[in-house]
Amino acid sequence: MRHPLHAAVIGAMLLLSGCAGVGPRSSYVEAVTPADAPVLAADIAGFVAERLPAAATTLALDAPAGELASDSLTPVLRDELRRIGFGVADAGQNAPSALPLRYLVTPLDAGVLVRLQVDRTTASRLWLRNSAGTLQAGSPFTVREDAAE
Repeated sequence: MRHPLHAAVIGAMLLLSGCAGVGPRSSYVEAVTPADAPVLAADIAGFVAERLPAAATTLALDAPAGELASDSLTPVLRDELRRIGFGVADAGQNAPSALPLRYLVTPLDAGVLVRLQVDRTTASRLWLRNSAGTLQAGSPFTVREDAAE
């Protein structure tokens, strides 16, 4: 009886680790309030600016689609990236040299998890809500450089 349980646990672990190693194919934003959006947008834009030269880089935001297309983060992020000097290609705009920027924001425990991908770099950061309900960084960015394609 224990062997099937062990096999199920090992199988579940393998499936979850496989999902963790595969990056998002498009952006996903859930549970970001209008008050959270400027905080998260400034953090994402700041991370990207540490990695890429703003004046020489155009980004293509891979914005959420479907029912998530009207999220509160994407327009604020687009404006923040432009404010610090990045070119930002609008959806459907032909910009072959633009680097795709994908982002995932999802609730996790008492905060949100932010994960982003840009230029073969994946970064994640946990944000926690303080007693006033505002977000504050709960960890530094965890960064993984992907192998060149």
